[in-house]
Amino acid sequence: MGCGIISRWAKLPDRNEPVAACAVAAVARSIAGEQLIALWRRSIPLKRLRTAIVLGLFLFSFVETYGQFQTVSAVRPGPDTDRDGLSDDEEGRLLERYSPVFMISRGDCSDKPARFFADTRKPTVLEEDGTIYGQVFPYGGQAFPRKGRPNQVELHYYHLWRRDCGEMGHRLDAEHVSVLVRTGTSVEESKALYWYAAAHEDTICDASHLARAVTLHAEDHGATIWISEGKHASFLSELMCTHGCGGDRCTEMRPLKTKQIINMGEVGLPMNGAVWLSSIEWPLSAKLSRSDFLEKRVARIERLPDTDIIWANPAKRPAQATILGANAGIGGAATGARATDTALSIADSSTSSALDTTVDKTGKALKNSSRNVWKAVKKSVQKTGEVLNGKPE
Repeated sequence: MGCGIISRWAKLPDRNEPVAACAVAAVARSIAGEQLIALWRRSIPLKRLRTAIVLGLFLFSFVETYGQFQTVSAVRPGPDTDRDGLSDDEEGRLLERYSPVFMISRGDCSDKPARFFADTRKPTVLEEDGTIYGQVFPYGGQAFPRKGRPNQVELHYYHLWRRDCGEMGHRLDAEHVSVLVRTGTSVEESKALYWYAAAHEDTICDASHLARAVTLHAEDHGATIWISEGKHASFLSELMCTHGCGGDRCTEMRPLKTKQIINMGEVGLPMNGAVWLSSIEWPLSAKLSRSDFLEKRVARIERLPDTDIIWANPAKRPAQATILGANAGIGGAATGARATDTALSIADSSTSSALDTTVDKTGKALKNSSRNVWKAVKKSVQKTGEVLNGKPE
């Protein structure tokens, strides 16, 4: 709409048409309107000026509203099958961007992570082809996202196996790693903040651990994950593989060629036919229902140097030390205040990053007081033989 049309519609004198109409547009576009008002008052009657200003603001508001409506209509979010506030497309692209490099043993009796039949409640292996299952949800969970961190999401990668091949082997084995990601205006602008590796979760031999993404050089892509032979525990470094209760080994390792990543959604809202995720044959649903990046864990890692990989559950380390006789197999703790939290220290050099285990300063003290702990462990073993040797995970 031109300046002349606005002026005539507002019944302004022709002599004031250029001043009034163009000034209306300026008021609508700029916060400097007060200076223009002083100028207008000297050239046209106040009553007609007010009419022109109201008209201009109305037209400006209409254009802004219409433009926003067009923008929202043109960029419609895709489907959100699991109803967690993230579109299926965004979840898929995030899973692809941070897909880990899995190192697996050539001698593993279960060969590769398996793909399972879709739309069946009983988890049944279709093929051991290197399929990885994924999950994406707002940090802190769908119902309780962390306050002040609405732009962070948690990605879980599940390597599911036909069987656990440990001393107390069993059918089916569900293991995983996860990453906490800060999102951006696009998936390409997102950044990984922390990585977590699950190793014998919820058992006395729990050796799960986490590290900053920058420590692992895995901020823009997936981390390298070492999978122990037979037991399938996950580790953020090859040297970590001998930790825990000493039953893990990473030998004759080779990179897994991931066949595909299948988003399996959430408990109660499975995607892509993964209705078996709630089966009582394995504790998969429990893993899907919790965050690996508890605030207290994140707070602990932020207090330590960038070079450290920390234990997720350090309170279990004394009992594990007793089981191993407080020997070097449970080493890898740093000195001083870091001794309780640190699993491994990564030392930087001018040419490369070298993984370096450090001395366990608590070993001697644990050995001297091991009798009472060992009695408790022995009693637990007698009641549940699987506690130390392959409790289903």
